[in-house]
Amino acid sequence: MQTESGTISLGRGGWLSLAIAEESYRLTRGDIHTLLFYGLSVPLVRTEEIVHPDGVIVAKTIVDGYIAVHPSGRAVIAETRTGFYSIPFACFQQVARGEAVSAPLFPVIPGHAGGFF
Repeated sequence: MQTESGTISLGRGGWLSLAIAEESYRLTRGDIHTLLFYGLSVPLVRTEEIVHPDGVIVAKTIVDGYIAVHPSGRAVIAETRTGFYSIPFACFQQVARGEAVSAPLFPVIPGHAGGFF
């Protein structure tokens, strides 16, 4: 069973950063808008830098899960390869609007997420 939690915080450019299980994900303003106003899930992407033997650094974008508003409308659920995480909807909105600097993400036990999964 997973026990690690995560953190969501506001970045300089208005994007949100999710730190989950030693990985960092970024949600753009467009992703946030799609999530909050249209209720659609958006992919969680992370960027991985690969250094080739000749010294060339290549940035690789990896879709590692998704984030969506729970059908109850009271939480935002993130699914990554390491598990499921939840944040109260009001806390997510406060961070997205810049009213809070950060908020914790809580691990969710699969099958106990209110029928979402």
